[in-house]
Amino acid sequence: MKIKNLLPSFLFMAISTYCFADNVLTASDVSIQAGQTATLDITLSDEGPSYNAFVFDLQLPEGISIATSTEDGQYIATYNAERTKGSDYELLIANHKAHCYRVLGFNRTNASFGGKGVLLTITLQAAADITSGNATGTLTTDFTDQQYGSSVLGFVSADNQWTYGFPQASFTVSMTNDTGIHDLQADDAETNTYNMMGQRVQHADKGMFIINGKKTLKR
Repeated sequence: MKIKNLLPSFLFMAISTYCFADNVLTASDVSIQAGQTATLDITLSDEGPSYNAFVFDLQLPEGISIATSTEDGQYIATYNAERTKGSDYELLIANHKAHCYRVLGFNRTNASFGGKGVLLTITLQAAADITSGNATGTLTTDFTDQQYGSSVLGFVSADNQWTYGFPQASFTVSMTNDTGIHDLQADDAETNTYNMMGQRVQHADKGMFIINGKKTLKR
Protein backbone atom coordinates (compact mmCIF):
# COMPACT_ATOMS: atom_id res chain seq x y z
CA MET A 1 0.00 0.00 0.00
CA LYS A 2 1.69 3.22 -1.17
CA ILE A 3 0.20 6.41 0.18
CA LYS A 4 2.15 9.61 -0.44
CA ASN A 5 0.09 11.73 1.92
CA LEU A 6 -1.72 10.30 4.93
CA LEU A 7 -3.09 13.66 6.11
CA PRO A 8 -6.62 13.99 4.73
CA SER A 9 -7.79 17.56 4.30
CA PHE A 10 -10.70 17.03 6.67
CA LEU A 11 -8.22 16.73 9.54
CA PHE A 12 -7.19 20.33 9.01
CA MET A 13 -10.66 21.77 8.50
CA ALA A 14 -11.49 21.22 12.19
CA ILE A 15 -8.38 23.00 13.49
CA SER A 16 -9.02 26.28 15.30
CA THR A 17 -6.26 26.74 17.90
CA TYR A 18 -2.77 25.49 18.68
CA CYS A 19 -1.56 23.94 21.94
CA PHE A 20 1.47 22.03 23.19
CA ALA A 21 1.58 18.77 25.13
CA ASP A 22 4.29 16.95 27.08
CA ASN A 23 5.13 13.59 25.52
CA VAL A 24 1.55 12.49 24.88
CA LEU A 25 2.72 9.46 22.88
CA THR A 26 5.03 6.70 24.11
CA ALA A 27 5.97 3.22 22.89
CA SER A 28 6.77 0.10 24.90
CA ASP A 29 10.16 -1.62 24.91
CA VAL A 30 10.21 -4.82 22.85
CA SER A 31 12.12 -8.12 22.98
CA ILE A 32 12.19 -10.09 19.73
CA GLN A 33 13.83 -13.25 18.40
CA ALA A 34 15.30 -13.59 14.91
CA GLY A 35 12.59 -14.57 12.43
CA GLN A 36 9.84 -14.10 15.02
CA THR A 37 7.20 -11.47 15.84
CA ALA A 38 6.55 -9.31 18.91
CA THR A 39 4.05 -6.60 19.80
CA LEU A 40 4.69 -2.89 20.30
CA ASP A 41 2.18 -0.94 22.39
CA ILE A 42 1.58 2.73 21.52
CA THR A 43 0.30 4.55 24.60
CA LEU A 44 -1.24 7.91 25.44
CA SER A 45 0.72 9.10 28.46
CA ASP A 46 -1.03 12.43 28.96
CA GLU A 47 -4.56 13.00 30.24
CA GLY A 48 -4.86 16.21 28.15
CA PRO A 49 -7.49 16.94 25.48
CA SER A 50 -9.83 14.26 24.14
CA TYR A 51 -8.24 13.34 20.81
CA ASN A 52 -10.12 12.11 17.76
CA ALA A 53 -7.18 11.78 15.35
CA PHE A 54 -3.42 11.26 15.44
CA VAL A 55 -0.46 10.85 13.14
CA PHE A 56 3.16 9.88 13.77
CA ASP A 57 6.21 8.34 12.13
CA LEU A 58 7.47 5.04 13.56
CA GLN A 59 11.22 4.61 12.98
CA LEU A 60 12.38 1.01 13.53
CA PRO A 61 15.90 -0.45 13.77
CA GLU A 62 17.43 -2.18 10.75
CA GLY A 63 16.12 -5.73 10.45
CA ILE A 64 12.82 -4.92 12.17
CA SER A 65 9.63 -4.17 10.23
CA ILE A 66 5.88 -4.07 10.76
CA ALA A 67 4.50 -7.56 10.13
CA THR A 68 2.04 -8.09 7.29
CA SER A 69 -0.95 -10.39 7.03
CA THR A 70 -0.49 -13.55 4.98
CA GLU A 71 -4.09 -13.18 3.78
CA ASP A 72 -4.16 -9.64 2.38
CA GLY A 73 -0.64 -8.24 2.84
CA GLN A 74 -1.87 -5.46 5.13
CA TYR A 75 0.22 -4.25 8.04
CA ILE A 76 -0.83 -5.86 11.33
CA ALA A 77 -1.97 -3.29 13.89
CA THR A 78 -5.07 -3.10 16.07
CA TYR A 79 -6.71 -0.49 18.25
CA ASN A 80 -7.34 -1.09 21.94
CA ALA A 81 -10.82 -2.64 21.75
CA GLU A 82 -12.03 -0.79 24.85
CA ARG A 83 -11.27 2.54 23.21
CA THR A 84 -12.66 1.92 19.76
CA LYS A 85 -16.01 0.20 20.07
CA GLY A 86 -17.86 0.64 16.81
CA SER A 87 -16.81 0.83 13.18
CA ASP A 88 -16.00 4.53 12.83
CA TYR A 89 -12.30 4.25 13.72
CA GLU A 90 -9.81 4.13 10.86
CA LEU A 91 -6.11 3.18 10.90
CA LEU A 92 -3.77 3.71 7.94
CA ILE A 93 -0.11 2.68 7.77
CA ALA A 94 2.33 3.27 4.92
CA ASN A 95 6.04 2.57 4.50
CA HIS A 96 7.26 6.16 4.49
CA LYS A 97 11.02 5.67 4.00
CA ALA A 98 13.74 3.20 5.02
CA HIS A 99 12.69 1.45 8.26
CA CYS A 100 10.08 4.17 8.82
CA TYR A 101 6.28 3.94 8.75
CA ARG A 102 3.71 6.73 8.83
CA VAL A 103 0.72 5.87 11.02
CA LEU A 104 -2.58 7.78 10.85
CA GLY A 105 -5.67 7.09 12.95
CA PHE A 106 -8.94 8.98 13.13
CA ASN A 107 -12.63 8.70 13.92
CA ARG A 108 -15.02 9.52 11.07
CA THR A 109 -17.55 11.08 13.47
CA ASN A 110 -14.95 12.93 15.61
CA ALA A 111 -15.53 10.62 18.58
CA SER A 112 -12.74 10.52 21.16
CA PHE A 113 -10.06 7.85 21.54
CA GLY A 114 -10.28 8.32 25.31
CA GLY A 115 -7.63 9.29 27.84
CA LYS A 116 -4.45 7.76 29.22
CA GLY A 117 -3.62 4.14 28.32
CA VAL A 118 -2.74 1.84 25.40
CA LEU A 119 -4.03 3.30 22.14
CA LEU A 120 -3.01 0.63 19.64
CA THR A 121 -0.78 -2.41 19.28
CA ILE A 122 1.52 -2.97 16.30
CA THR A 123 3.00 -6.38 15.44
CA LEU A 124 6.71 -6.28 14.57
CA GLN A 125 8.64 -8.83 12.50
CA ALA A 126 12.35 -9.55 12.91
CA ALA A 127 14.50 -10.60 9.98
CA ALA A 128 16.19 -14.00 10.23
CA ASP A 129 19.67 -12.45 10.13
CA ILE A 130 19.38 -9.77 12.83
CA THR A 131 22.34 -9.29 15.14
CA SER A 132 21.83 -9.85 18.85
CA GLY A 133 21.84 -6.64 20.88
CA ASN A 134 19.80 -3.59 21.76
CA ALA A 135 18.72 -0.91 19.29
CA THR A 136 16.54 2.19 19.54
CA GLY A 137 13.24 2.90 17.82
CA THR A 138 11.54 6.28 17.81
CA LEU A 139 8.10 7.82 17.62
CA THR A 140 8.21 11.21 15.90
CA THR A 141 6.14 13.68 13.92
CA ASP A 142 9.03 14.86 11.77
CA PHE A 143 7.23 16.26 8.74
CA THR A 144 5.93 19.61 7.55
CA ASP A 145 2.38 20.91 7.55
CA GLN A 146 2.28 22.83 4.28
CA GLN A 147 -1.00 24.58 5.08
CA TYR A 148 0.08 26.09 8.40
CA GLY A 149 3.85 26.11 8.02
CA SER A 150 4.69 24.37 11.29
CA SER A 151 7.36 21.69 11.41
CA VAL A 152 5.39 18.91 13.09
CA LEU A 153 1.84 17.71 13.72
CA GLY A 154 0.58 15.51 16.51
CA PHE A 155 -3.13 15.32 17.25
CA VAL A 156 -6.49 16.81 16.42
CA SER A 157 -8.66 16.92 19.53
CA ALA A 158 -12.41 16.47 19.84
CA ASP A 159 -12.72 20.14 20.80
CA ASN A 160 -10.95 21.24 17.60
CA GLN A 161 -7.51 21.87 19.09
CA TRP A 162 -4.39 20.98 17.17
CA THR A 163 -1.70 19.56 19.43
CA TYR A 164 1.71 19.53 17.81
CA GLY A 165 5.37 19.54 18.67
CA PHE A 166 5.29 16.79 21.29
CA PRO A 167 8.78 15.44 22.10
CA GLN A 168 10.22 12.49 20.25
CA ALA A 169 9.62 9.28 22.20
CA SER A 170 12.16 6.45 22.07
CA PHE A 171 11.95 2.77 22.95
CA THR A 172 14.39 -0.14 23.13
CA VAL A 173 14.27 -3.15 20.81
CA SER A 174 16.17 -6.08 22.33
CA MET A 175 17.11 -8.47 19.51
CA THR A 176 18.27 -12.06 19.94
CA ASN A 177 19.71 -14.36 17.29
CA ASP A 178 20.54 -17.74 18.82
CA THR A 179 21.32 -20.37 16.19
CA GLY A 180 21.48 -23.25 18.68
CA ILE A 181 24.72 -24.45 17.04
CA HIS A 182 27.94 -23.11 18.54
CA ASP A 183 31.67 -23.12 17.88
CA LEU A 184 31.40 -23.88 14.18
CA GLN A 185 34.75 -23.30 12.50
CA ALA A 186 34.95 -22.51 8.80
CA ASP A 187 37.10 -24.98 6.92
CA ASP A 188 39.89 -23.47 4.83
CA ALA A 189 38.98 -25.58 1.83
CA GLU A 190 35.19 -25.56 1.85
CA THR A 191 32.14 -23.82 3.32
CA ASN A 192 30.55 -25.34 6.40
CA THR A 193 26.79 -25.49 5.73
CA TYR A 194 24.27 -27.04 8.11
CA ASN A 195 20.49 -27.26 8.12
CA MET A 196 18.46 -26.17 11.15
CA MET A 197 18.67 -29.72 12.60
CA GLY A 198 22.46 -29.48 12.74
CA GLN A 199 23.01 -31.82 9.78
CA ARG A 200 25.74 -30.90 7.34
CA VAL A 201 24.54 -30.39 3.76
CA GLN A 202 26.36 -29.99 0.47
CA HIS A 203 24.23 -27.18 -0.93
CA ALA A 204 21.89 -24.57 0.57
CA ASP A 205 18.95 -24.16 -1.80
CA LYS A 206 15.96 -22.46 -0.13
CA GLY A 207 15.26 -22.05 3.56
CA MET A 208 17.22 -21.38 6.75
CA PHE A 209 20.80 -22.66 7.07
CA ILE A 210 23.86 -22.21 9.28
CA ILE A 211 26.70 -21.15 6.98
CA ASN A 212 30.12 -20.72 8.59
CA GLY A 213 28.46 -20.33 11.97
CA LYS A 214 25.92 -17.70 10.88
CA LYS A 215 22.18 -18.21 10.43
CA THR A 216 21.36 -17.39 6.79
CA LEU A 217 18.05 -17.33 4.91
CA LYS A 218 18.25 -18.58 1.33
CA ARG A 219 15.42 -17.35 -0.90
